[in-house]
Amino acid sequence: MQELVKVGERLRDNAAENPLYLNYSNPMAMNMMAIDRVCGLPSVGLCHSVQGTSRQLANYASLPYEDITYRVAGINHVAFFLEFKYRGQDAYPLLFKALENPRVFASDKVRFEMMRRLGYFVTESSEHFSEYCPWFIHHGQKVIKEFGIPIDEYLRRCESIIATWKDTEKRMLADNQVSISKSVEYGSQIINSMETGDPSVIYGNVANRHHITNLPTGCCVEVPCLVDAQGVQPTHIGDLPPQLAAMCRSNIAVQELTVEAFLTGKREHIYHAVMMDPHTSSQLTLDEIWRMCDELIDAHQRDGFLPQFEPARKNTGRSAASLARVIATITDKRTHLADTKSTPLELVVTNETQQRYKGKLALDLDRRAFTSKMPATLPIDLAPGMSKTFPFVVTAKSPDQQLRIGIRGDGPTVLGLDYVQPARQAVRIGKDGHPIQIVWSGNTMAEGMLHVDAKGLLLALRVADTDVTANEEALREGSAIELFFASAGKADGLPVQIIVMPYRTKASVRTPRGAAVKGATAKIRADKGGYDIEAFIPAKAAGFTPGTPFLFEIQLRVNALGDAHGKVSQTWQNSPRPHQETTHYAVIQPTG
Repeated sequence: MQELVKVGERLRDNAAENPLYLNYSNPMAMNMMAIDRVCGLPSVGLCHSVQGTSRQLANYASLPYEDITYRVAGINHVAFFLEFKYRGQDAYPLLFKALENPRVFASDKVRFEMMRRLGYFVTESSEHFSEYCPWFIHHGQKVIKEFGIPIDEYLRRCESIIATWKDTEKRMLADNQVSISKSVEYGSQIINSMETGDPSVIYGNVANRHHITNLPTGCCVEVPCLVDAQGVQPTHIGDLPPQLAAMCRSNIAVQELTVEAFLTGKREHIYHAVMMDPHTSSQLTLDEIWRMCDELIDAHQRDGFLPQFEPARKNTGRSAASLARVIATITDKRTHLADTKSTPLELVVTNETQQRYKGKLALDLDRRAFTSKMPATLPIDLAPGMSKTFPFVVTAKSPDQQLRIGIRGDGPTVLGLDYVQPARQAVRIGKDGHPIQIVWSGNTMAEGMLHVDAKGLLLALRVADTDVTANEEALREGSAIELFFASAGKADGLPVQIIVMPYRTKASVRTPRGAAVKGATAKIRADKGGYDIEAFIPAKAAGFTPGTPFLFEIQLRVNALGDAHGKVSQTWQNSPRPHQETTHYAVIQPTG
């Protein structure tokens, strides 16, 4: 493709006037699409499938070739005889009659079988056409044998053509006595018509400019073309029968993505093209397709080809360079929340690019509400693959402020992730204090109320889970409500995990090991739209003491949200997650 485009560019830039680019090289449709998009000059791709198949059809129908006419359209190697006529009459009935003749059927099994299924005869040979659809060679030796598909036929044909050419060349150079006669190829016919003005009709592969109206504009289509002194003029077909258009589109998607990879140098489009190929997708999983593409690209690049395709990020379809960034993040380094004002933080900057990064990061902090020794602008100098850590402390002037730190780089390669710490609430729970009540509303997953006081926790929810199935063997694969508690005032406070397990007729409250939580109760009512659940967990079982600060998180999982399929989870937290690292904090802190 690359070399053909170079030829086209030379023609465009150096030819005397209005050159016509004739191309005989495969893959025809991809090559012509690239030539059309890059070179901007008249071009036509030439193949002999139509001429050869038209003669075969005349033979199958026992008709003299000079008495038949036909109309063909589609894409190269997936074009169909929309009309096949004998002296102006529809001769397709003779082809369907031949379909039932074992001798005739045996000579062209794949194409006759596809005519049976699609209603139209395809231009390309049975051997080659079977590579454009997923119903034959991909199903193993039994089907290959049943349809008589010669897997290595094209290799044999290529060897024969090369041998014939070498012999012809030798005889031409020796005595110049080689006879030359007109062939079925269109090249000389086009030249003759353009030079003499004598009109002719050929089948050419050209850019689709509304010639076939139910195929994408700009793809390469094979249609009848008038040729005269004005050049090659494609004719209008209109809509293909829908089943034929669908067959063409399944291959056009591959062609478009391959050309896109060539034009943009984006490695990911190679994977996309192979994924969409009906041949490959019928045989290989996504992982196998990815590995195959990587192996082929690497092999070509070792031989000096495909230099424009950069290495990909492992297990992705994106080039490593397109994903490489200098990433800046902030994490909270507190081990407990006894201090409600000062927050030790850590800025980590990692250079994931292949170039040295030397620039500045701007930290956007509201210094009217917070103080910190970290400067507003921080110089960064990092070699490729290196990281650097900057510890700092932010102190709130008032405990009820939301802390937000924005990170901005000085170029597009810098990805800064803002740090947000929700405002802290100073409240008293339990003895001589007030309870906490949180209400969910307007949430598509769950609505309800959470009440926490000195006695414990009361949870009342309506959950839109239409497949209420708890999984005691794998908690994260079924319906469940997980609650996490941890002491906020102790550096060594271990989290307590409690799981409410909903079933359609009952609910239970358990520890992760499956033991019932002492003093806890739960009841459920399920219907077709979801379930209502109430659960009570004593304060002692949750591990918090009335009058002391604690951390809390609730995580809700559903099997099917409303009429949708697939598992969904959602978390509400009034603390850093006790069970895993997080950068979001809110403190439940007693007063006095």
